[in-house]
Amino acid sequence: MNWVLFVARRYLKAKRNTRFLSLSTALSMGGIGLGVAAIIVVLSVMSGFERQLKEKLVSSDLHVLITPQSSFPGFDMGLVPKNQVASLPAIASMSSSKEVELMSYNLSTEVVVRAGNKVSGIQVKGIETDRLLRLKKSLVEEALPQMLVDRDGAEATRYPGIFIGKELAYEMGLIPGDFVTLISPSQMDGPFNNIPRIKRFIVEGIYHLGVPDQESHVAFTPIANMESFTRKKGVMSEIEVTLKNSDASEAFVKRYQHNLPDLRVRDWNELNQNLFASMKLERLAMFLILLFTVIISSLNIVSTLTLLVQEKIKEISIFKTMGATTANIRGVFIWKGLMIGGAGVVFGTLSALMICVALKKFQFVALPDVYYDRTLPVTFDLAYFLGVPLISFVIVCIASYFPARGASRLTPLEGMREF
Repeated sequence: MNWVLFVARRYLKAKRNTRFLSLSTALSMGGIGLGVAAIIVVLSVMSGFERQLKEKLVSSDLHVLITPQSSFPGFDMGLVPKNQVASLPAIASMSSSKEVELMSYNLSTEVVVRAGNKVSGIQVKGIETDRLLRLKKSLVEEALPQMLVDRDGAEATRYPGIFIGKELAYEMGLIPGDFVTLISPSQMDGPFNNIPRIKRFIVEGIYHLGVPDQESHVAFTPIANMESFTRKKGVMSEIEVTLKNSDASEAFVKRYQHNLPDLRVRDWNELNQNLFASMKLERLAMFLILLFTVIISSLNIVSTLTLLVQEKIKEISIFKTMGATTANIRGVFIWKGLMIGGAGVVFGTLSALMICVALKKFQFVALPDVYYDRTLPVTFDLAYFLGVPLISFVIVCIASYFPARGASRLTPLEGMREF
């Protein structure tokens, strides 16, 4: 065995007069381990939240959104003629593509919904039959058929139905069969166009897609009801595209965007880029904050090695008198620092792995209802379990170098003065 490594290992063992150094070594090792474990666990949980959010967004069937720009012929208040859009070669090619599972031409508007004394601002989308059938698969509550019909003698009139999200239904205390009033501030009636358009709808069903923001602010109705409400036919405000593979949405947008200069084509990542950017920034901030724990623990290594150097001045002089080089002395203390830090990094990584496994398997941490899931989501990202220990070990190496360099610069004469 290399004598440098042998001496470094011997210095790890506590003697009667070096109990304080042994305690300092243990604290340094434990501090680094806790710091590494905290970083890995926090990053794994935050990545789990991001992955869960993406899964929920993809499950909403909105993978690509196409909206008209003001340069489109016939553009009027965000609406364009549906037949003009459908006749575009790129749109026709898109609708026949094997990648596309569903294309829906929507007519949407912003409204104020009122139910009793409660009001809320939402977006109502008039959707086609195919899109409506997919939406009905996500219903958690649905009105009985007889609730939707108004019988006046022998005649029967069907109320216009609307599908609202679970969150909106909870906020406004609505159940299937309740009536709501939609008030459109942008659609005006009257001789001077100063009376908001008002229409009564019945809650036909309550959908649940797992995305609270959408469930709070987006409602759906058959496109015929929306055309009646806005008094506009043959127009559209957006096209929703559902892909068979949501991961291919970015390439899909790049392929068709340049052929549609008057339409804006965005995938679900771009639609939620601000949300993902904020989550990425939060993850980076948490990483930097927790990294200071490792840095502070590394400073403990500096103090421990500095004290050890003062304790071992006599032995350093003897080593140099016997022919030990500056590099040998420096190596002894660097190796000790690496042993302390390396043990802490390994301990922290293994602890993080066990904590993540426990969170994944037992799910003993309960979250409030505002979160998508009631338990902490965890991802096992190899970049975290390898990258964080590597960065921490580099910090330990830097911290170990400076006391070791100071020890290597001691001369035999300085040690002789201690005898």
